[in-house]
Amino acid sequence: MTDKTRSNDIRRDAETYGHLLDLRPATPDFVWHLMLGYRPHVNASQWAAVREFTLATAVTLGPTTFDSTRRLMSMSTRFHAWVWATSERELTVERVYTQNNIDLYVQNQLGRRSPVHQWGVTRQLVANGRELTAALRGLPAPDMKLRAPFAPAQIATMHSWANRLNTIKKRQNAWGLLGLAGGAGLRAEEIVNVNVDHVDVLNGRVFVNVSGDTPRRVPVRHAWARVLLKSIDDRTGNERVFRGPVIEEYRPRIIQTFLTDHPAQVRPTPARLRASWIVHHLDNDVPLPVLKELGGFRTYDTLARYLELAKPRDLSLYTGLLIGEELAR
Repeated sequence: MTDKTRSNDIRRDAETYGHLLDLRPATPDFVWHLMLGYRPHVNASQWAAVREFTLATAVTLGPTTFDSTRRLMSMSTRFHAWVWATSERELTVERVYTQNNIDLYVQNQLGRRSPVHQWGVTRQLVANGRELTAALRGLPAPDMKLRAPFAPAQIATMHSWANRLNTIKKRQNAWGLLGLAGGAGLRAEEIVNVNVDHVDVLNGRVFVNVSGDTPRRVPVRHAWARVLLKSIDDRTGNERVFRGPVIEEYRPRIIQTFLTDHPAQVRPTPARLRASWIVHHLDNDVPLPVLKELGGFRTYDTLARYLELAKPRDLSLYTGLLIGEELAR
């Protein structure tokens, strides 16, 4: 297909589907053209049956970048086509975005794909459904292999990377990421929701008030508190600690993009920084119920996975405790 033919097709489709822009008049032109120009890997009859519904839901969801638009169109089109092919019912949000449909789609169409891929697709479809009205649940995060905590030399390298970034906003983002993930053990999806006024200091101790599904108040490790305070110094209360263009369908992507755009010798991923925070506290005998609460764990199952990374214990040190001797006070 030549560029001229493709351009003509998009112009024709813009007239055919132009009414859908009324759903979100502020849709950027380039996003709209990406949607119109998208051609999926499904057969022609399926695409003809689901295209208008797919465009309508995509416009309603309002992606704002090239990557988010392509990802949304790709994942939702395949799902919509499968629902139509297996039911041939009229496509409506209520009929398409059901928990049963998503579960069956993942089981029947993605059964041979990796757990990580299944999780990513489910996350996107669940996000679509929730935004479009349906109440859905996602898959639990895949049981990916835990990486060892960062060594002190690696932590020093990350601090050096943050201090060398060439603008104050970039340095503040890097300091905020290190302080929130390394110092308070926050997940990526929690970091992007922390405002400056969620961080407070009481009697020389720094705390982060975490919102979301597992709200809690987390004390920041002294070794990381200074870098977090540098991030928010002289900034307004309702400003996000980690700043960037928000991608609603997966808000933590702004962290991934930042780390990719500003590579470090040791990549400070939130997941590994959080793992380092957890293992540090395990090594220092923080009781599991306390760590479960402060880490925002719903159950002990996920927390227990980190025990394999904790340092070995000298069992003889616990003999007195095990036989019931009173602890020295």
